[in-house]
Amino acid sequence: MYGYWGKILKVDLTTGKSSTVEFDEEYARKWLGGVGFGVRICYDEIPAGADPLGPDNVFVLAVGPIQGYTGVLGSGRYTIGFKSPLTGIWGQSTGGGYVAEELKRTGYDALVIKGAAKKPVYLTVMNGKVEIKDASKLWGKDVRETQEALWKETGDKTAVVIPIGPAAENLVRYAAVVTNDGHGNAGRMGGGAVLGSKKLKAIVLKGDKHVPIKDPEKLKALKKEIAAAVKDSGFAKANREEGQAMAIIPREQLGLLPIKNFSQGVWPEGAKKIGSAGGDFNPVLKPKPDACSNCVMGCHRRVTIKEGKKCDMDGYGPEYETLGMMGSNTLVDDLKSINYAGHLCNLWSMDTIEFGGVVGFAMEAYEKGFIKKKDLGFELKWGDGVAMCKLAKLIAFRSNEMGRLLGEGLRVASEKLGCPELAVQVNNAVIPAHDPRAFFSMAVTYAVGPRGPCHVTGFSEGSELGIPVAEYDLPGMDRFDDKLKGKAALAWQDILQFDNALSYCIFYDFGGYSHKNKADIINAITGWDTDTKELFLKVGGRINNLCRMFNLKHGLIPKKNDTLPPRMFVPLKEGGAAGKVPPLEKMLKEFYQERGWPNGIPTAETLKKLGLDFAVADLKKIPAAK
Repeated sequence: MYGYWGKILKVDLTTGKSSTVEFDEEYARKWLGGVGFGVRICYDEIPAGADPLGPDNVFVLAVGPIQGYTGVLGSGRYTIGFKSPLTGIWGQSTGGGYVAEELKRTGYDALVIKGAAKKPVYLTVMNGKVEIKDASKLWGKDVRETQEALWKETGDKTAVVIPIGPAAENLVRYAAVVTNDGHGNAGRMGGGAVLGSKKLKAIVLKGDKHVPIKDPEKLKALKKEIAAAVKDSGFAKANREEGQAMAIIPREQLGLLPIKNFSQGVWPEGAKKIGSAGGDFNPVLKPKPDACSNCVMGCHRRVTIKEGKKCDMDGYGPEYETLGMMGSNTLVDDLKSINYAGHLCNLWSMDTIEFGGVVGFAMEAYEKGFIKKKDLGFELKWGDGVAMCKLAKLIAFRSNEMGRLLGEGLRVASEKLGCPELAVQVNNAVIPAHDPRAFFSMAVTYAVGPRGPCHVTGFSEGSELGIPVAEYDLPGMDRFDDKLKGKAALAWQDILQFDNALSYCIFYDFGGYSHKNKADIINAITGWDTDTKELFLKVGGRINNLCRMFNLKHGLIPKKNDTLPPRMFVPLKEGGAAGKVPPLEKMLKEFYQERGWPNGIPTAETLKKLGLDFAVADLKKIPAAK
């Protein structure tokens, strides 16, 4: 088999034993890798009703066929999968940095962690040897301290360390998996909390194996062709020079940027203060581009500030989502405060998207009297970056009752405080920094996303930016039209879940790659004869349908859960999306019809068409289907 080792490493922390499970080429072609491997393994091994923070949950770290010394641009991504402690349904997240390449070099395509240790441990997979070691002395340390301690202990500073910090140890339900000081985080849905519940302080990876390639010369020619296209790409060039902050100003103009907990339509002066490409981001933070493995864009930004002040730091600066959720969403326009708060989230392993949504909610709740100063120990007013940093510490360390409550997620906190109308969330997960009132198809994407409200498992915004998708006979479209929006959501979910199975950076979809390039690369590496229709409609579609079945198995009820928060149906008064409200019901109906999900539930025929016969029997067990 080419492109794969055909090996999955399974580690049971309860028993302290590890084993290797082999898979064949049929399995590889059906699930590809990354999220495909993750959802199949979790579907099979996590029982319905399992506590996400209990030993029955399973954590999967997986990559695809393009890692392991292939040198393919955009291959520096990995995917994690688990039952989310935040939403109670499918949890996945993707990250970058150097994890993906190193995992593949160890000789495994995926790592599966089961059970729970009785005391803190760390796992090493180094040069063919798997060991579980005591981590009691590391418990309580932040991710940087943990990484440096493990480099010293293993004697290898080139090893990749995947540590957790205090937020994950304290089971904040949106604790992240943070690597390399914040370079390449798998942030959303609480993967860090799952590791914390298993008392797994860190994973250490080191290998030097080269994955076998079927046609090295063909791959070499393809890489040369793609490199030239990437070099000529305006998006790739801008991303390299300006970083993700370049999106802030134009998205504010479009009405896409979240402002004041999604209640305000314009913020031009603030957007200029925190954005790049005409804004203050680069002059103020003076960041240095830092690329993931096998990348020429380098959209991550290393920031060093040494001014003798509280906000001094040396780490990774804020990207678009952090700037949107912790900046405009909270009206904080002080870049150094946003930068420092994001750095604290990285050190303590807390997702910046979720945290930013919580801060925006908490500031509005404070303004309206649902949260009081005595609950926090400090004031929490709009635009106060210092208070935002204090709130990060309060939540990460669960320092008091309010810190513990806000660490449970927006839906839980808002209902307890008596103000659910202020919570911009779907199934307890915050809506990210892409307001669906500005791009209507994103309303569907958020309502029925495989992991909930997310732009990385479905970027239908692409169609509304004018990008056609030939595989689905889908043209570019007006963002405020209500036609074909359900179909667009379906298509982009399939495309992005394919990307997440390949373990590939979606920025390259806009930075020089064609979809055909990806299929050609897979064929050169594996020797297959696949094409984009198989990869999107079958592989991507199969993954999305099994994610749906996972969610239904674990209690999702379409009529209750496939929706948006009330604020998304209140039009903004100003800005690029003023007066617009997404017609969710109409678009959702179209999505269900296109997907073959009457009332939101896949039919037996739909499942069988995608080779999911094993899941058909589970339809009878799903409460929502009865």
